[in-house]
Amino acid sequence: MKTLSKKKKLLILGGSSLLAYLWAKNVKHLYEIYITKHKCCINYMGLEFIEIDLFSINSVQRILESYNIDIVLNCIGLTNIEACEKKPVEAFKLNSKLPGIVANACNLTNTKLIHISTDHLFDDQNNLYSEEDEVKLLNVYAKSKYEGELEVLTNYQSSIICRTNFFGYGPSHKNSFSEWIEESAKNNEKIVLFKDVFFNPVSGGNLAFFAHHLLDNNYSGIFNISSNKKISKFDFGKLLCKKLNIPSYSILPGSIDDRSDIVKRPKCMSLSNTKLAQAIKNQNLSIEIQIESILKNWETNNL
Repeated sequence: MKTLSKKKKLLILGGSSLLAYLWAKNVKHLYEIYITKHKCCINYMGLEFIEIDLFSINSVQRILESYNIDIVLNCIGLTNIEACEKKPVEAFKLNSKLPGIVANACNLTNTKLIHISTDHLFDDQNNLYSEEDEVKLLNVYAKSKYEGELEVLTNYQSSIICRTNFFGYGPSHKNSFSEWIEESAKNNEKIVLFKDVFFNPVSGGNLAFFAHHLLDNNYSGIFNISSNKKISKFDFGKLLCKKLNIPSYSILPGSIDDRSDIVKRPKCMSLSNTKLAQAIKNQNLSIEIQIESILKNWETNNL
């Protein structure tokens, strides 16, 4: 008689985040998933909570060993750019110090680690940035996230670090950028999207798929997980509405140069996915496919 193979155990740090939700939703059939407890005790899928002092390496190591965790996904971070600028100590604590502690514990327990970084590490040059390009850090958020990458690599070279930007349908308490655009367009509410800020995001589900594929095939280091071509925030909003078959008249073009009230940030966050494409063959990485994948998942989950 054939015995069923046991599911590997995945621990998601930052369990109440949008990415944690998108990740868990897309891989729950493959892994036994645990999430860290948030102060609000949000649990959208009935996943098991684990309480950990994430700033104590002994506490993290003890949990990894006692639960026999196979993979850790670190989604924790202070991602609000304005908040990082106002609270730099907290930004570096969450975005830099914590990843180093987690990486050290994973190294000591031989636990695989996926660390989520950012696409805010460059400047305004009009090109696709590779993993080897020199960073240009414009604000506290970027500096703290980059230092987090260094902490992870210093403490555990076998980690996967994902530089990325993602979107998808989140839980009720965590509406995403794409959901905000959709709801605004449906309600004919005027919103302004930058025509001079470029990125190349992926769906949250595909981000999870690509990261686990890299991990399963023993890759390590920094990987850009992105779609093929850069697109402006404005054009992304228009394309999303087109795919949803809803009018986009209320989406207006704007320039980030007119926003003197916000912290300086890069105009071009587009990442080259050449390294990813070489590691994962025969994948369509177009932005159209990324949008279609979230719509397909949404329709499947709401039938």
